[in-house]
Amino acid sequence: MKIVHSGVIIFYRFLSVCFKDIREDVFMNEEEKSVRSVDRALNIMDCFTREHPRLSLNEISKMLNLSPSTVSRIIATLENRNYLRRDPQSLLYSLGYRLTNLGAICLETSDLREIARPHLVELRDYYNESVGLYVLNKGQRVCADCVQSTQSLRRVIEVGTQKPLTRGASGKLLLAYMEEKDIRQNLLQDPFVTFEELAKIREDGYAASFNEFEQGISSVAVPVFNGEHNVCAALFLSGPMTRISLERVKEMAERMMEVASEISIKLGCS
Repeated sequence: MKIVHSGVIIFYRFLSVCFKDIREDVFMNEEEKSVRSVDRALNIMDCFTREHPRLSLNEISKMLNLSPSTVSRIIATLENRNYLRRDPQSLLYSLGYRLTNLGAICLETSDLREIARPHLVELRDYYNESVGLYVLNKGQRVCADCVQSTQSLRRVIEVGTQKPLTRGASGKLLLAYMEEKDIRQNLLQDPFVTFEELAKIREDGYAASFNEFEQGISSVAVPVFNGEHNVCAALFLSGPMTRISLERVKEMAERMMEVASEISIKLGCS
């Protein structure tokens, strides 16, 4: 009897999975069904990651807790529209070329300042210190954006300000991630920083400076990455040493790295 009872339970569970969509469809109108289909299609594409770039039909079905027949119907549509592709040998699915085209369009129309601005304001409000972005331009760094502190004693940095790469937290940060030949060329002109210091910056993930351009001023900078996983900007925080002390640098850098990571993700870095 126990064997028969177990078999009935297994059979019932099988039927529940197979007819789950049919039961749901009875109580849904056409608009709700369309929305659900779009949501499921997006969930299917979200299954693919760097760790799992290729998946079988059954793997996707289990990940989403959907019946193979339901997943198969949606995948067929995605495959026809080139959002997914199937390897004819392994029968495994991967993301299609249509997504590559859409991603390129997204990145081409994404403006660093537009994406980063809300995060700069958030970071400025948290510490009430001047926060901004430096980018590379013709062998120097240029301030692409800056949200000023509201305190009476503050570091004022104008957009468009140009400074060398060998001094200051942002300069050293950008220099640390450049090609070795470019680093050597900059250090020949101004050997203020060493290869060892730049290696330490890459290891720590941030740079700091004290009194390097102005007396009593300190800065912290962390990298922002683009869709090609290259450093495209330095996110900086700058102010009086009395408030940005050596003891606070690591804590500030950690929070800044979280903010920089959010900006990087929006720029296509995953």
